[in-house]
Amino acid sequence: MNALALKAFDTGSLTPRRAAGAYLTEIRFEFMRLLRNPALAAPVMLVPVGLYLLFAVVIWGDAVAKDPNTAIFFFSAFSVMAMTMPALFSISASLGIERELGLMRLKRAQPAPAGSWLVAKITCGVASCLLAYLPMLIAAIAAGTLPLGSGQIVGMSIAFIAGSIPFCALGLMIGALVKGSAAPGYANLVYLPGCYLSGLFFPLKESMYLQAKLWPQYHINQLAMQAAGITKPYFIPMPMAIAWLAGFTVLFSAVAIWRLARKG
Repeated sequence: MNALALKAFDTGSLTPRRAAGAYLTEIRFEFMRLLRNPALAAPVMLVPVGLYLLFAVVIWGDAVAKDPNTAIFFFSAFSVMAMTMPALFSISASLGIERELGLMRLKRAQPAPAGSWLVAKITCGVASCLLAYLPMLIAAIAAGTLPLGSGQIVGMSIAFIAGSIPFCALGLMIGALVKGSAAPGYANLVYLPGCYLSGLFFPLKESMYLQAKLWPQYHINQLAMQAAGITKPYFIPMPMAIAWLAGFTVLFSAVAIWRLARKG
């Protein structure tokens, strides 16, 4: 009887339709968890648009109105923030809490595809980033601080979406290594230096160009600016930026999977 039951729940024998249903169910539950915890998700979603309006409209509004390059610089910088913060902070904290509660071991014992939880977290991480990015895009268009055509905006948006995936992987790595209560602190230790040392918010000196490539924010910003057809400031080709981001994703994911496989 037990052997027949285990065979019936063997995930390797799932039909494509049932496997897709299992993945969609995991994504739905993960998204519901995100919606039911607004105290964690709302701040990181609202901070980027608030800061963008403060700096690009209130403080530097005159400079943005006179110089299109300044307007695009501000929009790209805060868009990178919007498309990376929610993924990093929400995933790292939620995974850390789930590990502490033993939910990851429980999920491995359930008759579900082994990677369904990973797909669900990354999918919902990207979705939460979009929820942070879209209000800022709407605000920039409404305020007239985005001097770009529709094609350029679409190109930048695709680059931002692609750039959120490495930060989903970074959130997985931090959540796999530390406790849920400590995850936001460790995420800040990695995230804030990257925002400043990558030249995201201000131009870097030439002597700092080499270290800037060590931060994912730098490559997302370069990819977005080039997707919009803007080549200055321009330091690396687009294929190289994509390769760096792919490398970050593989590295962070590998560390997370290795750690979870050892201790769950």
